[in-house]
Amino acid sequence: MAAYHSPAYFCDREKETKRVTGALTNGRNLTLLSARRIGKTGLIKNAFYQLQKKKDWQTLYVDIMPTDNLNDFIKLLGKAVVEHEWRHSKSYLKKIATLLSGISAKLSFDSITGAPEIGVEYKTRQESEKSLSEIFHYLSAQDVKYAVAFDEFQQITCYPEKNMEALLRSYIQQMSNVNFIFSGSNKHLLTSMFSDYGRPFYQSSDFLFLEKIEAKAYCRFICEKFAKHGKSIAPELTKEALEYYRVHTFYVQYFFNKLFERCEKTVTKALVEQMHRLILEEREYIYYSYRNLLTPYQFLLLKAIAREGGISQPNASDFIAKHSLKQSSSVNRALAALADREMVYEESGVYYVYDVFFSKWLAKNF
Repeated sequence: MAAYHSPAYFCDREKETKRVTGALTNGRNLTLLSARRIGKTGLIKNAFYQLQKKKDWQTLYVDIMPTDNLNDFIKLLGKAVVEHEWRHSKSYLKKIATLLSGISAKLSFDSITGAPEIGVEYKTRQESEKSLSEIFHYLSAQDVKYAVAFDEFQQITCYPEKNMEALLRSYIQQMSNVNFIFSGSNKHLLTSMFSDYGRPFYQSSDFLFLEKIEAKAYCRFICEKFAKHGKSIAPELTKEALEYYRVHTFYVQYFFNKLFERCEKTVTKALVEQMHRLILEEREYIYYSYRNLLTPYQFLLLKAIAREGGISQPNASDFIAKHSLKQSSSVNRALAALADREMVYEESGVYYVYDVFFSKWLAKNF
């Protein structure tokens, strides 16, 4: 996803931004859920941009998807705090030294950017928990308010350490100057974490289910950006492309960015069609390799979903017969496997191939 620049390059989401900032400034945590690449990160950073206008607010964004265990989590969170102090505090060395001594971490600096980096290595669970406690204590001791976003928060359920939810909840509930955003793309798992009675985070946050940007607002935004730079695109062509890419933020942004680059003055239908083809050609090598990741039957089902442009009744006899899919039990097993691999997802009762470009490639080539 493209980096967040400013509200001027952020489309719509006014109500959602107010929901996020309203929850945080009034002392409530927020669970943010959506399909992948719909724009969760952009929304978080747009809300953080608004909060940073206030002198007493600081923000931290931590994507924990790459983490595999508690030590990884501590390293990323500690790194986020250290980098924040490096950028925003005049006395950052003193503050960083205080934090590092508490978590027994080593400090180094990137040879290219000069940014500080930390190294942690804990041999026991007790050492890890103590260091995590020290990071949260450090934030609690500051005389400012913090908004901390943990992106792909459901990843903590994959850690080998037990009771991670209870451990984090025990620290978080004690913090009066820090509020949290827990975001993720696994809606089922995150919803369960925060709404199932008996789980540590039960009813501890507001919920925000992020939907796609409204097509009319998106169309207007795109046309305005082209016009601002002396280029033009007809609203009809914009609407067609939005529908073609399911108004899915990442794919829409990527397509129109490439289209903007190729367009000199006016976008034509021929240029739009050419760009559709070029994008698929660029990815063809990767998409062919996907076949090796799936069983032949899973790939057959994936092709069928792509050809249909989405399917609401995968067990329907006409769908099964049309695509030679055998019995419904085999479809169910293959569909579950594809969902686990995040190759497909369900939205409003319809199953789609997750990667929109991949879906178009499958429909075109098979």
